[in-house]
Amino acid sequence: MKLFWIVFSLLAVDMLQAEEISKKYETNENCNACHMEISKRWETSRHSNSHFSKNDLFKKSLEYMVRKNPTLILDEMKVECAKCHNPRITKKTVAEKDKYLLLMGIEENKEEMERVLNTENMKNGINCVVCHNIDEIHLDKSKGSEGMNSVKFGKQGTMFGPFDDAVSPYHKTAQRAHFMSDDPTLCFVCHHSASNSHGVEVYATGKEYDEMGSKEGCKECHMSEKFEGFASNYSVAGDKPKPRMVREHRFASVDNSNIMINYIDVKSSTRGGKFTLTLKNKTPHFIPTGYGLREIILHVDYFDRSDKKVGEEKKVLASKWVDDKGEETIPHLAKSKSKDTRLAGNTTEEYTFDVPKGATHAKYTFSYRLISEKMAKEIGVTDPFFLKEYIFSERRIYLD
Repeated sequence: MKLFWIVFSLLAVDMLQAEEISKKYETNENCNACHMEISKRWETSRHSNSHFSKNDLFKKSLEYMVRKNPTLILDEMKVECAKCHNPRITKKTVAEKDKYLLLMGIEENKEEMERVLNTENMKNGINCVVCHNIDEIHLDKSKGSEGMNSVKFGKQGTMFGPFDDAVSPYHKTAQRAHFMSDDPTLCFVCHHSASNSHGVEVYATGKEYDEMGSKEGCKECHMSEKFEGFASNYSVAGDKPKPRMVREHRFASVDNSNIMINYIDVKSSTRGGKFTLTLKNKTPHFIPTGYGLREIILHVDYFDRSDKKVGEEKKVLASKWVDDKGEETIPHLAKSKSKDTRLAGNTTEEYTFDVPKGATHAKYTFSYRLISEKMAKEIGVTDPFFLKEYIFSERRIYLD
């Protein structure tokens, strides 16, 4: 009898699998004919690069975690992270028996995991069928973001959106409330909060938003304000496509938008040998937020009358994560957060520096990095996209 329950338990875990996506919906390519502009914008987003094969930071972070903790299995980590990175993965969890087979290097098992983790739909990222096939949302914020485990997907072939009269020759359509308002619940399925195995909160964008009591939502900033355009260029019976109030599907980041320029005000002033930079964060969450190794860098260079550099200052707004030995590590392995100098939501901070003797003018630069230089080297990140310093404010000013 005991053996029966062991076998039943293993089979039950194996049954926790999601439906495979048909070729008709597995990538955005088949959506282009009717949703070309939306699809083109989406292709510039990090959503389109959420799979580890297209995201060097994600891939190297997973490999780093396994190197640092031999009890972790790389494929198991990929499945676990896929609940948000690739929510239409067909395997929700890795059964205990599969872990042993992976550790033993059983070729058949390795090939099956390779297939599951590298389907065309997975590699296409957070694509159309991920968001627009969500029928219901059951987000429990006390558990944080659980991705695919917080939603109920609809029947394949039905796409949900904000309009009650949408018509498509390719799929069925239906209206759902989570697409109609500015409510951020759909975003928070993956972007609310999460903690690592030590109970350390590794990101909390949605939690920060909730604590601010914000009513703004995510869409206006990370998609766009509504404008008159076309959700689809498909027309019925020869009529022109129907104009709609739509948003851009760019999911704005520092690389594909002016989001930092639009939502952080920078001012400078000098008085009594002091130089002050004032930052106003107009967003309802910390800056930077999300992945815990992001940072904003304030850099000031001072020059004399002959334009010779006579001094400099540097201030980094970021979090620092440490392991049980007090050594710097990535958030997902950290035992604690030892420092947090980020700019809180809807706040203004002043940063004051002493002006070096002989300085007549200064040049300040504000930039954004997706990972600190030190940790990029530690993890082994090589993709220039993540190593680049994105400058969003730069100015040369004369000092009093």
